[in-house]
Amino acid sequence: MSDAPNPNTVSLPTDQELVLKVIPMPADCNASGDIFGGWVMAQVDLAGAVLPARRVRGRMVTVAVNEFIFKQAVKV
Repeated sequence: MSDAPNPNTVSLPTDQELVLKVIPMPADCNASGDIFGGWVMAQVDLAGAVLPARRVRGRMVTVAVNEFIFKQAVKV
């Protein structure tokens, strides 16, 4: 029997949280200096894919996003 971890089980540390840190570049902003909403959504999608990617170890897709509400502009 192998001592390798079970690929169907992902354990999360209880004292840590998953964080993605990125720096928007000028190409990610409009003429007013606000970050494009689509860029923000793409970063959320990338951050949300980190743990599933460890499990599937292959291709995956985001099937749907039910709602994304921007309450104010994000300035650089």
